[in-house]
Amino acid sequence: MSAVLIERKEKVGIITINRPEAANALNREVARGLREALISLDKEKGIWVIILTGAGKKVFCSGLDLKERKTMTEEEIEYSRRFEIFPLYFEFENIGTPIIAAINGAAIGGGAEIALACDIRVASENASFGLREVRWGIIPAGGAIQHLPIIAGMGVAKELILTGKVIDARKAEDLRIYNYVVPAQQLMEKALEIAEELIQNSPFALRQAKKALNFRAAIHYGMSYDIEVSNLCYQSEDRKEGVLAFAEKRKPKWKGA
Repeated sequence: MSAVLIERKEKVGIITINRPEAANALNREVARGLREALISLDKEKGIWVIILTGAGKKVFCSGLDLKERKTMTEEEIEYSRRFEIFPLYFEFENIGTPIIAAINGAAIGGGAEIALACDIRVASENASFGLREVRWGIIPAGGAIQHLPIIAGMGVAKELILTGKVIDARKAEDLRIYNYVVPAQQLMEKALEIAEELIQNSPFALRQAKKALNFRAAIHYGMSYDIEVSNLCYQSEDRKEGVLAFAEKRKPKWKGA
């Protein structure tokens, strides 16, 4: 079965990350499939709004698939970052169709960045949010450093990114990261309700308004710098130690270089 599913409900396209057995982790297949799904639905004139969710009831997306990464060479990792992972995050900025994230569970690391890249976020009560990259010797370079200060303010962004802590859905709602938090059984209903509000408006105006908002935020430029800094992290001894410590299930012994 495909790792990314597409469904259409009248003027709404629904994309589902379909790897519940792997916590909907972002592997190479998902990165490619999700980007292709976004581009495909964005080109459909009959689709005015996109809803993005994860399969199952526990995890929206757990971030990069570290098990897959363990099997890859450094050259393969670099290729994937340049041509699969980062292009996916940039694609969210290119898509003119409004995107609603229906966050059905934990949104961690790269999964949290996907949620932030969407335009409106609805979460179930069992959802959570966390950017844990610094605990692995890297930074969140998929847009979180650009999006989170705009959404929740610089103080919140610095606390969450620099501590790497995970917060629950209600706390994320209080901090304005999640627009709405609802019981799990009402999640898709709420997402479709918001989509219905959006499609009452001119689809052309929706796209232009989103375009203007994104231009004001200038996220494209910031993400390019984030990637540059992220590349430095990937070359560091701390990043290697972070990966090794994770694999060995122990606390990392940071070297500061």
